[in-house]
Amino acid sequence: MPAWANLAGRQDGNAARYYEDAQARYNRNDVGGAIVQAKNAIQKDPGLLPAHLLLGKALLRDGQAAAAQAEFEAALKLGVSLSEVALPYGQALMMYGDTEKLLDRIRPDGLIAQVRVDVLAMRALAYADRGNLKAAMQSVREARELDPRALMPLRTEIDLTLRARDLARARQLLELAQSLAPQDAQLLHLRGTLLQGGGDVEGALRSYARALELDPRQLDALVARGALFIDLKRWDDALADLNRAAAMSQREPRVAYLKSLALAAKGDTPGSQAQLEVVTRLIDELPEDFLARQPPLLMLGGLACQALGRMEKARVLMELYVQRVPGDPAGRKLLANLYLTGADPGRVADVLEPLLRSGDTDPQVFTTVAALRMQQRRYREAAEALEAAAQAGNGHPGMVAQMGFARIANQQPDLGLAALRKSFDKEPGQLNVAAALSSLYLRRGDGRAAIQVVEALVKRTPSDPLAHNLMGAAYSGLHKTAEARKAYQKALDLQPGLVPAALNLSRLDMADGKPEQARQRLEALLKQDGRQVQALTELARVEIQSQRLAAALNLLERGRTVAPRDVACNLELITLHQRMNNPGAALRVARALAELKPQDQSVQEALGRAYLLAGDLTSARATFVALSRLLPNDPDRIVALGRLQLQAGAGRDAAVSAERALAQRAGHTGAAVLQIEAEMQLGEAAKAEALLKTLAQRTGNTQEALRLTGDMAFARRQYPDAWRAYNQAYDKQPSALLAQRAYQTAFYMNEPEKALSLMEHWLRLNPNDLQGREMLGEAYLRLNRLTQARTAYENLLARQPGLATATNNLAVIMMRQNDPGALGMAEKAVSLAPADPNALDTLGWLRARAGALEGALKVLRDARLRDPASRDIRYHLAWTLHRSGRKDEAKAELAAALAAPGSFESESEARALGREWGLGV
Repeated sequence: MPAWANLAGRQDGNAARYYEDAQARYNRNDVGGAIVQAKNAIQKDPGLLPAHLLLGKALLRDGQAAAAQAEFEAALKLGVSLSEVALPYGQALMMYGDTEKLLDRIRPDGLIAQVRVDVLAMRALAYADRGNLKAAMQSVREARELDPRALMPLRTEIDLTLRARDLARARQLLELAQSLAPQDAQLLHLRGTLLQGGGDVEGALRSYARALELDPRQLDALVARGALFIDLKRWDDALADLNRAAAMSQREPRVAYLKSLALAAKGDTPGSQAQLEVVTRLIDELPEDFLARQPPLLMLGGLACQALGRMEKARVLMELYVQRVPGDPAGRKLLANLYLTGADPGRVADVLEPLLRSGDTDPQVFTTVAALRMQQRRYREAAEALEAAAQAGNGHPGMVAQMGFARIANQQPDLGLAALRKSFDKEPGQLNVAAALSSLYLRRGDGRAAIQVVEALVKRTPSDPLAHNLMGAAYSGLHKTAEARKAYQKALDLQPGLVPAALNLSRLDMADGKPEQARQRLEALLKQDGRQVQALTELARVEIQSQRLAAALNLLERGRTVAPRDVACNLELITLHQRMNNPGAALRVARALAELKPQDQSVQEALGRAYLLAGDLTSARATFVALSRLLPNDPDRIVALGRLQLQAGAGRDAAVSAERALAQRAGHTGAAVLQIEAEMQLGEAAKAEALLKTLAQRTGNTQEALRLTGDMAFARRQYPDAWRAYNQAYDKQPSALLAQRAYQTAFYMNEPEKALSLMEHWLRLNPNDLQGREMLGEAYLRLNRLTQARTAYENLLARQPGLATATNNLAVIMMRQNDPGALGMAEKAVSLAPADPNALDTLGWLRARAGALEGALKVLRDARLRDPASRDIRYHLAWTLHRSGRKDEAKAELAAALAAPGSFESESEARALGREWGLGV
């Protein structure tokens, strides 16, 4: 028996059995049973991704929107593909009223085609609920352009036209929709609404009845017919429909309000009052942001509160209503009545402006204004206010220093440095000023001035350990390690356990190649205080360098729990998640940090990079636009931003960044190169060539000019020309980028031997280029030269064992070589990247081939949910399902794999299997 044949025994079979039972119950509409069994599966195996997804769908069907939302978010955290969860997750968010989260988290980019269409329609409704009808119509138009026959965009456009009171257009769209789906219950409900609005009461009742015949749980149809029965004074019929609706949804204020009207008409005052209480309770439970965008709910709440005598609450709700619907006379009349019985709220006056206009010269007023202006990033006005404060305070050193900081923030480094130096010379004991001055001097290459400042500080405050720590930092900046270590140790002698000094010494330990000494130093700090986030972060860096990634992850998660706003810890955690091939987790951390630190440039850059790696280019582009507003006028940093914008496909934004950098420093080569690449991305070939000609004339036939020539030829598919240009550039100055570009071009020329020859040459010159070694292994694998590919990957992993993709590729090679060790290698790949669908697929396929079907199903279902577009994964899952006796599900998966466009690795085997199963392929 092969070594992997017993693997199924290591899986939690109970969890899988609970899941399969939950799925069967869900399919036969036993929602309660499905929820119980899915929860049982998750209790046995909290990481069972399909169970979280199924539980979310069952909870949603049961009307538990908040609980469903939590399960969908758990599934996303575990790595489910957004294509799998976008629609039910969006429905849960809409039910709970969280349209802002929907628009932020459920974006169409990267989704599979049909899901993208429905998501665009769903986003249109979310935009409409937020009052942005223009964006709503644009979104629904995009959806209809993608698939003119899709129902959801049509239903959505009907809804939007009804909101805009364009009845003629709504009727036209409804006719089109019903021609496509004459038995659709929701469309019949919409027809009833249109007929009722046009005065055809009997026609409306027939449409509602037919909708409810087709779908007895069509809540909107029940509510609409109940309201119509109230208009017709058919109280008992109205209550029958409304009671049915209440049994279906316990959280629908419309139903409670309509019931209160019907009960009041029947003389049941206590019953009517009870229903009004239900309305106000449900309104109070809604998120304020959502409620503020829902005029019907605001009106309902206002009416219910007025009827119950809660005038203050009614007034607040109706003020919001009138803001949203200023042209509605009914709302204005109700609000006017409420004002008569209450008091008109006053407005809070601005605190600072009257004081400034009065000519008051109190320095505190100016410093308060300055703090406000700094927060608003209005640095010039902040500096002016601080200058006034300094004058009023007779040149107090602290105020002069603040003015210096403001000048630096306003991109006036010389004036800022002069102000700081003036302040420090007057009072040399200012630690923060000394730190800023020494840093500025070091950046300018003036190490002597930096040391003079810290020596003056230490002379003035010889017993201050932080002063000695700053001296150590200055010596470190000058690469004087012995002097730096001595200064840090002096700081620790003065204050044992001083965290900054201990951290700095640990960094020197790592620089000296002494990781164990660094680890011991940091663990001693944490023994004193386990919540010291800087020590946790630094120890995580030590573990990362020692290839102990799981330990580092644990440390950074601890640090984030202790200090969720700590930028360094969060950024390190984001990078580690990305290194461990978990872009979803990295993005979640980056988003949370950006909410806490929206003005931090490093945070915004990390968020943009996280969006890039997660494939959400739209959000990446928007984030980089926000980052561009935060960046100072530093051409190098602006060019770096432009390169990120290119990666996000934002050629126009990158071109703007290039122009901005060139305006700051004419002739900046990096900006000129960025400008050319931006025009290439925009398809402006003639403009790019003209700019390249200018660059080549100015700089000569440099490596960069040749590389750009190659890029242009490659874009035109003139691969021999591109190969020639890249090689000429490589001959001038070999680089990893050129080796990679030439390597890629050789494969497009169908000359893989050239690719191999060049990469082998590059690696002889640069044996430590791990990315190049990975590309070499990939080349051998693509050529099916398994022995050489295996050797390349084994050599690579000997140098850096934690590379998940290389580990998975090695497992694939070993599987093709029928090596029993393939399973262990696949398990290692999954341990390195538990969210990588390719690694999961390799492991699942190995298990399936070994007959461990239950264990195989678990990971293949997981892989399928993470990457539903992978046809190989769907084929592997179909094969395994069929062997497990789940033949209908197997056929559905295989049909989906075969129906998608393009080719895939397992296509011949998949089509043969499809013919065997009678799928007509």
